Amino acid sequence: MTETDRQPALAKGDRLGERWEIIEHIATGGKGEIYRARQLNLDREVAIKIVSPEMIEAYEGDEEEIQGEMARFRREVLAMARTRHPNVLNVYDFESARITKAGRDLSLDYIVMEYVPGPTLAQTIPDEGLGHDEAGLRTWIARYFLPILDGVEHIHAQGIIHRDLKPGNVLLDGDVPRITDFGLVGGRQWEPVTRSHHVIGTLAYMAPEQYLALGDTDLRADVYSLGKILYHAVVGKLGKGTMYPLKMAQLAKADTPLLKGLDRVIRQATAEDRSRRLASVKALREAVRGFVTPTEAGTVRRRRVVIGSVALAAILAGLLTAGILYHYLGMTGPDQSRRGDRPGPATKPTGPWPSLIKAADGASLRLIPAGRVKLAGGRMVAVPRFYLDQTKVTVHQFVEFLNAVRPRIKVDEGVVKGDGRVWLLLGELRPGVEPIIFQGGRFHIKNPLLAAHPVYRVTAYGAAAYAAQYGRRLPTRAQWLRAMAGARPPAAEPARPGQGTASHMTGMHPGTATPPKKPAEPTYRPVSQDKPNAFGLRGLETGGEWVATVNRGGGAAWGVIQVGPKAGSPPATRVHSPWQAFAWVGFRCARTAPRRGR
Repeated sequence: MTETDRQPALAKGDRLGERWEIIEHIATGGKGEIYRARQLNLDREVAIKIVSPEMIEAYEGDEEEIQGEMARFRREVLAMARTRHPNVLNVYDFESARITKAGRDLSLDYIVMEYVPGPTLAQTIPDEGLGHDEAGLRTWIARYFLPILDGVEHIHAQGIIHRDLKPGNVLLDGDVPRITDFGLVGGRQWEPVTRSHHVIGTLAYMAPEQYLALGDTDLRADVYSLGKILYHAVVGKLGKGTMYPLKMAQLAKADTPLLKGLDRVIRQATAEDRSRRLASVKALREAVRGFVTPTEAGTVRRRRVVIGSVALAAILAGLLTAGILYHYLGMTGPDQSRRGDRPGPATKPTGPWPSLIKAADGASLRLIPAGRVKLAGGRMVAVPRFYLDQTKVTVHQFVEFLNAVRPRIKVDEGVVKGDGRVWLLLGELRPGVEPIIFQGGRFHIKNPLLAAHPVYRVTAYGAAAYAAQYGRRLPTRAQWLRAMAGARPPAAEPARPGQGTASHMTGMHPGTATPPKKPAEPTYRPVSQDKPNAFGLRGLETGGEWVATVNRGGGAAWGVIQVGPKAGSPPATRVHSPWQAFAWVGFRCARTAPRRGR
């Protein structure tokens, strides 16, 4: 039986110990199942990991194997409980419960952990790698790799060896990497629980000595894995000719000072003879730090200091502000609701308005200061301060939304209708790229690597419904233009001929609508790979986005706004029917900032 064939042991609505209610099944691995759940007494979302009942049944009669797996499971809990670091996932509890499955009573041990809905580190690395983009590679090292090294060094300080470090075992909480999956941890304080002939781990990142004897590993096994992660970031997808399993990795083409230096570090970190390998994570950090600028490294250090205090501040802010309602000013577009239009917990207070807030769907919203923008025809408009999503809404977030409101949805020949209106067109964005599918009565991400990409082929109706579900709305055209001021000096939006309302959906009725002009070189990549502007917003210049606007008669309408294909081109808006969808148009959501003193 394959992992995809297995039926999850728990279903939506099941309760464990009367404290945890299952929301959904997230994933099934070789030995465990992971669920999203709600802690009932604190009303917060958590992740729950259980030992797979199928795995236990498969070992029936082999008590030594069962005891070994359970020992590894309990060891994972103990290891995570001993770590308190911003770059390591937190564990909340470890309990047992009894459930009935197929008429049988089963005892389940489970771990309750922090829930991080974001993608993994793997989604920050394009298939072609970052070696061709030195600025992007330096940023990746500063933003992700150095904090991961800090987390691993903290783990090592507790006498713990992770032994399964890889991009898929690092979750992203916004831009903050969080190390998880301690199922193979080792250390001198623990007795071996693996038979000598067993090989456990991920071959592409596994140190040679771990392959030969899992118990005969020390901290340098993690150094090897970290070296392979760095190598992966440079070269991209590991496959034939690039994987170097159990071998020293090296760059095939190191033709710049940066790549030559990184090649040297990668070879030192992945040396097959561990006596010749970099001796510690500290040594690896010192070797890598020289390849990022002092400003980049300083940003990472400041982030590490802020994260811990911010987490405490957010909790206290949430407790102190519980029950307080905020009232807002601002425009709303057609069919948009203002229910729940309130800021989330502050993560960095700046005066009366926090500069960053969190929404119910996990999105981060940036505070955009008040300003003035020039619309088509030269009309100047004042824009009060407001909050805007840092990135476009992702495939993962939109799939979560669709499944949450599933009773309101009908799917017919690839057309997703919600409340009787077209919300989304399923299918390929381009050949071989199909992010969302509908199977078994639920929506799924067809390729997990696309989870952190922006969701496209969403209509204005679908975007507005998503925004209303999470207490937000679509930004107005003026707000979007104001947000663009963080990337370049404010520019007037040019008037464009033929700015009328199309009457049919492109793709459903070919040739009957005039879609906005595509960017010259459309890209489709994770939202985190777009560079932030001065306001901290990403991806405003990539593809198009739905905004609330007005039509020629002065009534409310929807438009697609985009930056012109030439460098320095001002944004332009074309009004479209709210049921249209385009393969390169996404959206982000806005909230109005509270009034002063509220």
